[in-house]
Amino acid sequence: MFFSGCKDENELGLEILPPGDALSTVFSDTITINTRTLLEDSLRTDELSAQLLGSEKDPVFGLSTASVYTQVNLAGTPSFGVAPVADSLVLILSYSGYYGDTSSLQTVNVYRLSEDMRSDSSYYSSRTFSYDASTLGTATFQPQPNTKVAVASDTLSPQLRITLSQTLADSLVALNGQTPFSSNAEWLTYFKGLFLETVNATGPGSISYFNFFKSSLTIYFHDTDLVSKKYDFSLAGARLNHFSHDYTGSTIGNQLSDSTFGDSLNYVQAIAGVKMKISFPFLKHFLDSGSIIINKAQLSIKPLTSLIPYSLPPKMLLVIKDENGQNAFPLDYYESTGYYGGDLNSTSDGYTFNIARHLQRFIDGKVNNADFYLLVSGSGVDASRATIRSGSNLSDRMKLSLLYTKIN
Repeated sequence: MFFSGCKDENELGLEILPPGDALSTVFSDTITINTRTLLEDSLRTDELSAQLLGSEKDPVFGLSTASVYTQVNLAGTPSFGVAPVADSLVLILSYSGYYGDTSSLQTVNVYRLSEDMRSDSSYYSSRTFSYDASTLGTATFQPQPNTKVAVASDTLSPQLRITLSQTLADSLVALNGQTPFSSNAEWLTYFKGLFLETVNATGPGSISYFNFFKSSLTIYFHDTDLVSKKYDFSLAGARLNHFSHDYTGSTIGNQLSDSTFGDSLNYVQAIAGVKMKISFPFLKHFLDSGSIIINKAQLSIKPLTSLIPYSLPPKMLLVIKDENGQNAFPLDYYESTGYYGGDLNSTSDGYTFNIARHLQRFIDGKVNNADFYLLVSGSGVDASRATIRSGSNLSDRMKLSLLYTKIN
């Protein structure tokens, strides 16, 4: 119990004792670590806190795009007055952040969905929906996530505004008082939603984050009193991100296409990009001289220093596969707050994980392997990525520090 409560091998005075002399406690940080870059599985992306839209490309991480499918819901029963006339129809997307180079131009096409979405369904980042091929609107723009927008006499929070078809605007006003506006269910039968398609950016590109709770499809109109009015349709219903990647010709592509390819660097990317498999092939050799109790097992991960504007992920996750092949947390995750780790250390630009409990279960034969997978935390709403030094990196390798006690 004394050793299991240990937080740092230095607390035991190991720095001044000969190896193996501290009450049969041994420290090792030369454990072999094998790593590989693998494609990530599709992510569940329905009704998340942010919708991602944009395109970016670089020689390491290839081409990544994020598009959006969304319902457009009623926000109260529309009433357009007497003899209404549509002035314009604008899709208004409220910025909540970004990742990448916002100096590159982006293009977004907007289409009308022809397939139902459901708010009670689970949707993943590979999901697609049918849509009408006629474009409702197109915007080519330089993302400005930190710049307020002037509209008439108002100064508004940073937002992307895409003007849609006047024909659609006219048709919506013509529905005034009719069945499609009688309930949200009737409305969604008539108007199933929108598809926001990202076209490849010019230059490096970026992924913009939007808060759909603060976004809307807004129709501006006037009636016989000639006063300008508006009605905001809500975008806070069923919605999901669709992510796609093309690693052709990129550094990652070389690793993915050759199962025997080894390198001193591996890669982790959010938005259903790539993940890193980490394994310890010779860990059970610690049992060659008898049983052991693992007191502490800390995995230290050192990424390459990030370059502006490609910041490192603020948090990583280290997961295992359960008996069904699904991602699961190791037992260490459920220890006290802060024990498991994964947060970016702002001083060292590194990540650490404590995984003693899972490795003990492996040593004891209670789990079949000690394979882990490194992922970006919140990767459905965060487009960040990292280049990770592997266990064979000569400058600052990935390291497993193991403190254990021989018990026979």
